[in-house]
Amino acid sequence: MWLSITGGTCSQTMVEKVTQRTARLILPFAVGAKDREEIFSKEMERAALLCLAESERGKGEGFILRKQVEKLAFIAEICYPVWLVPWRGRSLLFDGFGVETHTLTYDVLPDVKAFVSDIQGSARRREAYSAFLSDAVKYFQGFTGQEEKTIEGLVTDYEFIRDFVFYFQEAKTVRKHVVDKVFLSPTIDESTISSFIQDFSNLRKTLREDIRNLRKSMKTLSVTTREHAKSVREEIRKTRGKFNDEIAALKPSILEKVQQIRKKYDKKIAELANKFDKQLHGLYQEHVKLEKTIRNVTVRIERCKAKIESCRLGKDEAGQLKWRLELKKCKKELSILEKKIREVDKRIKDVGSAKKVGISKIRSEYNLQVEATMRDLKELEASRDATIQMSRKEINSLEDTTSTIIDRIDKLVVLKRTALKELEGMGISKRRRSHALVYLPLYLAGYQTESKKRHVLYPPSFASSMGMLTKFKRVFGVTKIKSLLQHRSRSIASLLNQLLTVIEHNPVFEKEIGDAGVKANILRTKESCKRIKLGLKGLKEEGWISQNEFQTFSELLAKT
Repeated sequence: MWLSITGGTCSQTMVEKVTQRTARLILPFAVGAKDREEIFSKEMERAALLCLAESERGKGEGFILRKQVEKLAFIAEICYPVWLVPWRGRSLLFDGFGVETHTLTYDVLPDVKAFVSDIQGSARRREAYSAFLSDAVKYFQGFTGQEEKTIEGLVTDYEFIRDFVFYFQEAKTVRKHVVDKVFLSPTIDESTISSFIQDFSNLRKTLREDIRNLRKSMKTLSVTTREHAKSVREEIRKTRGKFNDEIAALKPSILEKVQQIRKKYDKKIAELANKFDKQLHGLYQEHVKLEKTIRNVTVRIERCKAKIESCRLGKDEAGQLKWRLELKKCKKELSILEKKIREVDKRIKDVGSAKKVGISKIRSEYNLQVEATMRDLKELEASRDATIQMSRKEINSLEDTTSTIIDRIDKLVVLKRTALKELEGMGISKRRRSHALVYLPLYLAGYQTESKKRHVLYPPSFASSMGMLTKFKRVFGVTKIKSLLQHRSRSIASLLNQLLTVIEHNPVFEKEIGDAGVKANILRTKESCKRIKLGLKGLKEEGWISQNEFQTFSELLAKT
């Protein structure tokens, strides 16, 4: 049975279009878990759903405010559509109802082609190119902005895709008309999908062009800067050669003048030094004579002291007086000599200082004359070095600015490549030749009272085995049947559970799915009830329900 979310049953055109051009595959609702050895039949599956749905039904409980008793209107197997669409060696997944969405966000670059054109336009003249680089530093600092493209229905959740790929291995082709299931028609049709795929292709093309243009701009910048740097280095070589030639031509004559000046001042220094050396020689001679005389006087003083001591011992008072007078005379003479030698030492020091000052003054005059003579040569050397230094700074400025711009462009290339890799890595690696509709099965139980309706959804599950923990659950008042079906995928269950939100917010669809659920109700015919009873028997034999529960559900089937 086909059902469209837009109201009414799906149009015949839609059914034919899907049937003729698109492969339809359906996945099983429940399969045995890895630890389950017993076969889990379709009858047992539906019997389990009956048990679960009945346990969820409101039975009028409540001590103060008694709730209304709910009627189980239907239990129907619903098939939820998911598109599997080939794209560049992969397959993209689209939620057929468009509940899932994905927003593609990408940076909008400044006009890179215009940027390359500006490089080429300013490349001939270095001054124009340098000015361009100064402005270009800010060109890629801020993007023009970001653009977003919302792809309705595109599934990108990693966990969902991983679980879907594993689940898809159990898919079977729908080859005949199925009457006991409700097939939901996708609200996103193939033309919409094709439009999205075109958007993908356009975005991929844009990203690749952006990367190509950015790389071209980096290469153009690098080549142009390298050419200008090479030109400046050639200018440096020529400048150095030109100045060195001028310096080489001027240097011999200047060095000759310097040599003459040196000879002149060396002579002055020699004459001055000779003059002071003569004075120092006389002073040193006088100093030596005074030292010799002082030594003689010192000997005489010691002799007088010895004579005085001898006379004292001999009690020669006249002798003592004589030698005491002689000692006094010697000491006076020594004092005069020491004063003279101090005066000579001072004069030696003064003459030495005067010599140093005189020589220093001559050397200063010499340096000034040499400096004046060397001025033209020094100016040439300074001009050469300044010109070369300015050229080197120009090279550094060109290379540093270019490096800064290229680094910023390279970061954009990395971002673009990351976006391209993410885009090209969407979906699953397995590629199909054509579109396919894959139906995810679920069971929907509908309940109603006089005042409202309610729905409970059961997503695809694994059928568990009867473990020790499950066997003991009855002891603690827990129904074992609730442990039988375990959700096979949290992400797939999350997507399918959003169908309840659609039902709740779309009254027209709520009525349509309710009508379709009644028509596809697993309890609708005696034959289906008979098969469910066989399933109940299997559940009882495995221990999932008790004999009393089996009897209760059997009676419920008999009443329908």
